[in-house]
Amino acid sequence: MPSSAVRCRARLALVLLPLVAAACIQNPAAEARQQELNIQLGDAVNELRQAHSDQQAAIDSLRMIVAKQDTTLQRMAAVTGVPIAK
Repeated sequence: MPSSAVRCRARLALVLLPLVAAACIQNPAAEARQQELNIQLGDAVNELRQAHSDQQAAIDSLRMIVAKQDTTLQRMAAVTGVPIAK
């Protein structure tokens, strides 16, 4: 006849086994929601990257315009003899 400790462990295993198995089962609806959220997050990140790229292009364009205006002002000052503080 098995000892009391062995029987207690066997009962514990019989109780815990279904609980562990139930914990492994995943809800398909929850997984689908999580996947949809991941897709939406990826889309949002891509939109932010595109917006950042557009803003960077605008900044680069403005820098080029400022550089051209600066060059034009320096040439006009040189022709007219007006000193420019740098």
